[in-house]
Amino acid sequence: MVHSALRRAAVLLCLVPALLLTACGGETLSSEPMATAAVETSPAPTPTASAETDSSVAGASDGEQSLLLNNGRSGLPATVCIPSDGQDWPLVVFCHGFTGNREGDGHFGPLARQLADVGIASIRIDFAGCGDSTEDQTGYTLQNMIADVDCSIQYMASTFGIDTSEIALVGHSMGGRLASLYLKEGEYPVQAAALWSPANGDGLTGLEFLNIDAPWQIDQMAADAAANGSVYSDVFHFTVSSTLFDEMSTTHPNEILAEFEGPLLLCYSGNESILSDETRQQTIAAVQQHPDNWIKLRVFETANHNYLAADGNAAESNRLDNKLRRVTLAFLQESLQEVPVSTAETAE
Repeated sequence: MVHSALRRAAVLLCLVPALLLTACGGETLSSEPMATAAVETSPAPTPTASAETDSSVAGASDGEQSLLLNNGRSGLPATVCIPSDGQDWPLVVFCHGFTGNREGDGHFGPLARQLADVGIASIRIDFAGCGDSTEDQTGYTLQNMIADVDCSIQYMASTFGIDTSEIALVGHSMGGRLASLYLKEGEYPVQAAALWSPANGDGLTGLEFLNIDAPWQIDQMAADAAANGSVYSDVFHFTVSSTLFDEMSTTHPNEILAEFEGPLLLCYSGNESILSDETRQQTIAAVQQHPDNWIKLRVFETANHNYLAADGNAAESNRLDNKLRRVTLAFLQESLQEVPVSTAETAE
């Protein structure tokens, strides 16, 4: 369990292939190559976790496996990374951003392997219409994503016996909003959360990134989606459902962060082009409301929204990636394993 001192909201402000087909419910899915599939309209059964192992899975020999979990819809692509020994590991669930995938712009995989090296298991997933998901893009909704995180944790608990009292979320952008909401709405209690540039604008403002140059048009997009069932984003080449607009309009993630009593890591980039300054300041203000929180400042001056070099410089992108992972790893170790933050965590 987290040390009593860590029960305070610890906030770090960083301005800045072959799939193993596995069913959560014990049902093995088709082994045919994944093809684009329509969203199922029948009610989805509540998944229960089970697993098969396959030595042909890429990375299986070093504790990393690719899976397709049965989430009651059209399947949840996932990658599991577990420590080489021990048991009752803490768990980290990675949540990617809008139209992203479970590699998280190259950050998630290396961080997952670093976590495994220090005894923390992880699972990273592709949400509906993203990455290897065959689900229709209109299946990308907050409730589906919350259910997918539930399914992931259930799978890890039933298959590997992870410690469900030691769970952390890492979420980027819309994945950060999802992680914020999960703190209150998820099935499993979360011990800590690392949020990289969370899209936590209040209500529909959370979708400002759909047209950051003209955010007032989001209301019109919502109206078009309500009239037609969905609306297409020319910016992201993604079909957004009316359900997502409806969900976003009634969610207030910063209110949840203000009430959360566990450790929080909040990161922002220095060259932000997706989130407004107002959204960032509102989120920072929300986490500062808790009287017991403590704040560290990390400045990623040269980073863009995806924590890569804004000017495309490969060496700088590598430096930023290393720093982001170092900061996040130290936070997760401190939060889940009571490991004091090393001075190396602050080094450039």
